[in-house]
Amino acid sequence: MADFSQQIANFTTFGTYPYMFDDVGNEILNASSSTFQQVYFSLPLGNYVLDSSKILSFYDPTFTEFVPATPSSASASLFPQAASDQINNLTFQNTQLQNQLNSVIATSAMNSGSADNQSIKNIITSLRIQLGQGNVIGDFSENFPYLPLSLEQKNAPKQ
Repeated sequence: MADFSQQIANFTTFGTYPYMFDDVGNEILNASSSTFQQVYFSLPLGNYVLDSSKILSFYDPTFTEFVPATPSSASASLFPQAASDQINNLTFQNTQLQNQLNSVIATSAMNSGSADNQSIKNIITSLRIQLGQGNVIGDFSENFPYLPLSLEQKNAPKQ
């Protein structure tokens, strides 16, 4: 391949580039050619200055799609206030029931030899029913801490 260092230096220094075209006006490119104009191609790049008043006459350049919604411009919120209050109340009640269940389990573990085992079982299973872990007393284990039975345990034949 030919050494084009002098032609490249002339082009970078003076900025002139003699294009080589065929008979119909196409640029001739051939990487294995010994002619500089057939190996390299010049793309003139300009720094265009745009007239913003002309752009403004046709287009609105302000963003409207990605502007974050503020609470004043949004239509309230995703949930009505009543639904949010109801969710908060249910969460609070579940937390209270869970704490009550944990305290009864802890008390029962400390007093495992007491005669109140049946009443403790009734309290724990009723709390678990209120938490939605089962529907009836038969949905829970017979052993302390009376956890909910899995589907396999519920469907297993009683011995």
